[in-house]
Amino acid sequence: MMIEELQLYTTRLEDLKRFYRDTLGMKVSDATNQEFNLQVGRTKMIFKPCKTESEPFYHFAWMIPTNRFKQAKQWVTPRVTLSRDGSRDETYSTNWDSHSLYFEDPAGNIIELIAHHTVQNESDHDRDFTTEDILQVCEIGLVTDDVLSTVNELQQFGLARWGEGSDTFAPVGDVHGLFIVVKKERTWFFSKQKAQIYPLEVSIRDVGKLRIG
Repeated sequence: MMIEELQLYTTRLEDLKRFYRDTLGMKVSDATNQEFNLQVGRTKMIFKPCKTESEPFYHFAWMIPTNRFKQAKQWVTPRVTLSRDGSRDETYSTNWDSHSLYFEDPAGNIIELIAHHTVQNESDHDRDFTTEDILQVCEIGLVTDDVLSTVNELQQFGLARWGEGSDTFAPVGDVHGLFIVVKKERTWFFSKQKAQIYPLEVSIRDVGKLRIG
């Protein structure tokens, strides 16, 4: 599943623009007071303003080359505060054979850098990591009141469950792109935030645009 475009909403558009451009050094384009675009490898992320009582926040993951996790951590550590789970500021998943770390942007979006070791996407590891090494958005959290029902709806678009799941957590898609379907109020991994439902739009190659929420 290839996520080609991801549209999210925020009440802190200017803060996010400065964070991604100035703190992380990413390419920001089409910046106005109504939106800005962020090129994340093969995926275009679009942030748009909204007026809500609470600040929308999302979980999304950026895929990095399988052999660049250590360098990615060295790159991001001086720029952000890494999220922690007890004494850990990174994690290895035996089920997925992947390394991940997490941090948050000024709006509370939970960003994951993930290296899937089952994917053949190695890059030159003799140079420093840069934003050019980020390959694509490979996960977007999809919060729902009924996980199994939402999974069934996604399957109607030809998307399959991937890996292990439950009635509170279910990955849908494949290693290249996943909906992380979670039950509302479930605490996000490596975070104290409880999942909430906010609108988003996702454009998936060979599937089309899905508007959610």
